[in-house]
Amino acid sequence: MIKGFVKRLNALDIVIIIAVAVLIAGLGYRRLSPKAVQIVNANTVFYSTFLVEKVRDFSIRVIEPGDVFYEQYGQQPLGTVIETWTEPAYDIMKKEDGTAVYAPVEGKYNLFVKLESVGNVSENGFYFNGNNWLSEDSELKIQSNMVVCLAKVYRLSTDK
Repeated sequence: MIKGFVKRLNALDIVIIIAVAVLIAGLGYRRLSPKAVQIVNANTVFYSTFLVEKVRDFSIRVIEPGDVFYEQYGQQPLGTVIETWTEPAYDIMKKEDGTAVYAPVEGKYNLFVKLESVGNVSENGFYFNGNNWLSEDSELKIQSNMVVCLAKVYRLSTDK
C-alpha cells in the first residue's frame, strides 16, 4: 500500500508538502519565540534598595553616602549609595527548655543600602549595565571598595 502511495507522489506534491511543513514551522517559531522587550525609558535614574542580613557593625560603619557599589566582579557600577539604615537582626533561637523563640541576634543587624542607579526601565522591570535584570527578592553579591556582601533586592522604584 505504501509503495503504491509513493509511486503516485510526483515532484509537485513533494514541493507542496515541504512548503506546508516550512510554513507551519515558521508560524510555530514566531508564536513561541519570546517577545522583544520594549525599553520604556533608557538611561533612567532609578533607586534600588538592598537588604544585607545579619551583618556586624563594622560593615555598617564603612558604608557611606557617595560610595559606589558594583555587582561582585563587575566592571561597571551598580549605583551610588544615597542612604543607609539598620534594624536589629532576628533569628529563631532555642531556649534551654527546648522551645524556640524569634529573638534579636546580639551584635548583628539588617542593613538597608539605597542606591541611585542609571539603567533602563522596561515593561519587564529594571536593567542595569545593559542586560542585567533586577527584580525584587533576587539576590546578588555586591561590593564596594570596603565590603563584599550577599544582598537581596528589597525595593526598586523610579521614585526617590
